[in-house]
Amino acid sequence: MAPCTMPAVVSAGRHGAPAPTGRSQPEVMRLIESVLLPGLVAWHQSLPAVVDERRAIELARRLVGPTGTGVRELLCEHYAGHGSLHRLFTGLVEPAARRLGDLWSSDDCTESEVTIGLCRLLSELRQLDGCGSRVAGHAGRAALVVPLPGEPHMLGAALDAESLWQAGWLPQSEYPETDDALQTLVAARHYDVLCISLSPSFRRSHRLDRLAQFISRARAVSLNPNLVVVVSGRAFHEDRSAARRVGADGSSRWASRFELLH
Repeated sequence: MAPCTMPAVVSAGRHGAPAPTGRSQPEVMRLIESVLLPGLVAWHQSLPAVVDERRAIELARRLVGPTGTGVRELLCEHYAGHGSLHRLFTGLVEPAARRLGDLWSSDDCTESEVTIGLCRLLSELRQLDGCGSRVAGHAGRAALVVPLPGEPHMLGAALDAESLWQAGWLPQSEYPETDDALQTLVAARHYDVLCISLSPSFRRSHRLDRLAQFISRARAVSLNPNLVVVVSGRAFHEDRSAARRVGADGSSRWASRFELLH
């Protein structure tokens, strides 16, 4: 098929955002009310998250097929119809990842097939033609973007890194194998934001306690007393209170929304 023209996603070799973790509660509320909420309203008005459920279900089924035939066509069709990287991710890619989890829960595919499907999805995103446009003006904003060690599904971390890069940030993507290795990364340099992802397909409820312990330790070793921690994954998409319970500052399909907190 002829390549479609759209931003290149999660390219190899490239790859933060501050918020008030260590600030007083009144200052936190002032920033939320005066900066974050108006910004999010504007963001939602300009980029409405319209999920294409029919296409997401079809994409998930193709991803777990024998060859993954037709995956790129669906991605290109959606992008051509909406013309936005944000809408591609929020309207199709992430819903399709959740549909993969649904296929597993209904015994229509195996866990291995879900993992292979997510790898196929990430691979196709990397192959899409075009070059991404990057917003200038956030030089020096450093983000560490990682999956929780032991999480085999890397799609969420890749999308977070790409969204931050597109917004002009300096995301550093790492895939540490152990909690200690991740703690070492956090302590190695000053980061404005730490983005930690769980599976975009499975809820991973059994990993939330461990994630909470890690976030607490990460704040203790961070060189930034105001480190912002953002979590992502299906667990946080379906339960908006989960981020607070694990000690994160927030959850978002787009970590770059935290650029609104200057």
